[in-house]
Amino acid sequence: MCLTMFITQSELIAQLTTESPVILNRDQPLYLVERNFRHALAQPISASWSNVGIRTVLERIEKTQQISLILDRRIDPSTTLKIDLQNQSVEAGLDEIASALHARAIVVGSNVYLGPDQAMGTFKTLLAQKQQELLALSDNQPDMKTRATQLSRNKSFYYQDLDTPVQLLNQIADSYQITISNPERIPHDLWSHGALMAVNANEALLLVLNQLNLTFLWEKQGTAIRLLPVPDHVTVQKTYSSRGRSLNETIEHLKELFPAAMITREGRMLLVDASADLQEKVEAELNPSKRPVRKMGTPQIDVLPIQRRKFTLRAQKVPVLAVMQKLEQSGIEFEYQPQQLNQAGVDLTQRIDISVQNADANEFFDVLFGPLNLSYQIEGIKVSLTPDN
Repeated sequence: MCLTMFITQSELIAQLTTESPVILNRDQPLYLVERNFRHALAQPISASWSNVGIRTVLERIEKTQQISLILDRRIDPSTTLKIDLQNQSVEAGLDEIASALHARAIVVGSNVYLGPDQAMGTFKTLLAQKQQELLALSDNQPDMKTRATQLSRNKSFYYQDLDTPVQLLNQIADSYQITISNPERIPHDLWSHGALMAVNANEALLLVLNQLNLTFLWEKQGTAIRLLPVPDHVTVQKTYSSRGRSLNETIEHLKELFPAAMITREGRMLLVDASADLQEKVEAELNPSKRPVRKMGTPQIDVLPIQRRKFTLRAQKVPVLAVMQKLEQSGIEFEYQPQQLNQAGVDLTQRIDISVQNADANEFFDVLFGPLNLSYQIEGIKVSLTPDN
């Protein structure tokens, strides 16, 4: 909840107490993460609330389902809802709740983040930008490769009632050994308790800063950030190959479908400058047979075991880690020890060229992990990675 010039701190505490009791030393919640979190989102839920505040509704779901839910501070937590969920998945139910708030729910790490629709689109684009920044730094500065791997590790953070965003950001910064160059830009605010579960550095920082209409710039080889206001127009660049049409025909076709995107030619590839939401639509248009990233509220689809899948991918100079992250979105899990890989000189941000067509799992992962001298073992939907001896 925001502390503004219209509300004194004592009045704010009174409001928080009315909605839910203020407890300054809550026990650390036992929320589910990773595979267990995704499984929980698919479980059925039946519940009804009438004229109940959104904070109370979400806290009830958090408690019963053991999942972390983050309500953006720009949504009034006292907003009352009339919700009737009957035997639908938790994920679909949260999507319905978000819709009732004229908001959107997205999965970030092992959390469901609910916020204003436009702000969530901006958040997704900023997250893609930050990932590209780290990859660019690791390409241009060899010393950044290990640092980029460190910042990609998932961690969890907890905060209490009446904690401030400064306290939470300092907790994140200390954990990843980051200096905030201009902390004076962080506005004073008092938040209700919550958690950021299984998030990397980019996700953790943006989950806090985006709610304050701030973003950041990586500095000093990934050991510092400078806070910046969120620009009015946020885009990210991605390249794609053309299929079924000439490059020029594809460009014209995409420009007709997506006039808000900047689409140009870069060698034999398409360069698209657009929001993350538009990038997903462009990718779906260019690769209609490719399984789309599942959105909140869509029907639950059983995850196909890896050995029963076929893989098609053509990309140039793509980081192996970026491919892994994309595969994770389709339900594939990767298990490895970052320290073990670092000691063996394995760099997951290494860029490779990859071209496979309707390949089975072993053929695909041979091509993906062969250049890194990584061994892999497939079991169900999990891929375990170890350095070659």
